[in-house]
Amino acid sequence: MEPTARLAEALDRVTELERSIRSLQAEQLRRVRELRLLMRTVEAHPARTERDNREWADRACSAELATSLQVHERTATAMMHDASALVDLPATAEALAVGDVSLHHVRALIDAVGFVPRERATEFEQEAIEKARRMTTTGFRRALVRMQHRYRPTAAEARKRRALDERRLVIEPAHDGMTWVNLLCAAEEAVAIRARVASAVAVRQAGDVRTRPQREADAAVGLLLGRADAAAVPEPGDLGTVRATVHLVIPALTLLGHGAQPVMLENYGPIDTETARHLFAHVPSFRTILTDPVSGATLRYGRSTRRVPADLAAWLRIRDGRCRFPGCARPASESDLDHTVASEHDGCTDHDNLSALCRGHHRLKHHTGWRVWQRSDGTIRWHSPAGRWYDLPPDGLVRPLGRPGEDEAAERTG
Repeated sequence: MEPTARLAEALDRVTELERSIRSLQAEQLRRVRELRLLMRTVEAHPARTERDNREWADRACSAELATSLQVHERTATAMMHDASALVDLPATAEALAVGDVSLHHVRALIDAVGFVPRERATEFEQEAIEKARRMTTTGFRRALVRMQHRYRPTAAEARKRRALDERRLVIEPAHDGMTWVNLLCAAEEAVAIRARVASAVAVRQAGDVRTRPQREADAAVGLLLGRADAAAVPEPGDLGTVRATVHLVIPALTLLGHGAQPVMLENYGPIDTETARHLFAHVPSFRTILTDPVSGATLRYGRSTRRVPADLAAWLRIRDGRCRFPGCARPASESDLDHTVASEHDGCTDHDNLSALCRGHHRLKHHTGWRVWQRSDGTIRWHSPAGRWYDLPPDGLVRPLGRPGEDEAAERTG
C-alpha cells in the first residue's frame, strides 16, 4: 500500500474512533441521568420536603460520581446537568450518539439554549445542530452568540449575570516554592486591576534590576498584602499587614542544620530551608511547629467537652491538610472539625474522632447516605450510598499518632 493510501487509512481509523468515543459519551450521559434518578429514590426521606430530597440526592450523586470517576465535583455536577438537559434536546442527543457532533459542541449548545425563550428552544436547537455538524467548536460558539441575539436580544445581559455567579479565587501550587493565584472576576474589574498594577510600576526606581513582569507580580502581591510601598523591591518574608496564622512544620534537626527532612508550609508543601529559617525568625504570623522532640499540643480531652480546644484544632488541621472527603482540595484551615462519632452518641473530642470536613461535605455526611469511620492512625474510611469504599490516610504536615491497621477491627460508626 502506498504512503498516501496508508495515510488515508490511518486518518479513517482516527475518525472512526472519534465517532465511537462520542457515541460512548452519549451512552455515559444516559447512564448518569439514570444514576441521578436512582439516587433520588435511595436518598428520599419522608421527613424532608420534596425539594430538600432532590437537593441532597443530587449532592450525594455528584459526590458519588466524582469519587468513582476521579474528577472534581464541579465536573460531576456538570455531567448531571448535561444529562438532564439532553432530555429536552433530543436532536442534540441523537447527533452525539451517532458521532456527528462532539461533546464540546453539545455543551456549548446546552449553555446557549438556556438563554433562549422556551417556546423557541426546539427551533434554536435544529438550526444550531446543523451548524455544529460542519463547524469547529470555536466557530460554533461564535455562531451561537449571534443566534442568541436573534432569538433573544437581551441574551448578552443574561449571560453576564450568570457568568458573574462563577467568580472565584483559585490557588494552585507550582514548583520550587512558587504558587499560581488565579482570579475569575468581571472584565471591568480585571481591567481596573491591570491599570492599578501598571500605575504602581510605571516609574522604575533607581537601582531596581527587576524585569517588568517581575515588578508587576511584586506590585500585585504588595497591593493584596497591604505593603506600604507596593512598587518597592519586597523584603524576603514581607507579608505586609497580613496577620493570619499560617503553620510551618520544621523538623528540629533541619532547623539546626543537621537534618535532611523537608520543611512543610501549610496549604503548599515542602519549601527550602533558607526561606523557612527566615520565616521562623522574623514573621510572627507564621506559627512554627518543631517536630520531634518538641510537641506541646494536648491531644485528648475525652467526653468532657464538645468544643475542640484551640491547640487540638491546630494540630488536627496540620495533620489533615485538606478536607477529608475523597477528592476534595479545600484546605483544612478553611474547614469544619467534625466528630466522626457524634458527641450525642458518646463520641469523644479526641484526635482519633475528629477530622477536617469542608462545610459542604460536613453537611453531606449528616444529610445523605455517605457514612464514615476513623482509625487511630487518622485514616478515614468512607462508604458511599452505592456501596463503594474509600480509604483516605491523613495528607497533612505531621505524622498521625497511631499505627496503620492497629484498630481495623474496632472501626466506629459516624
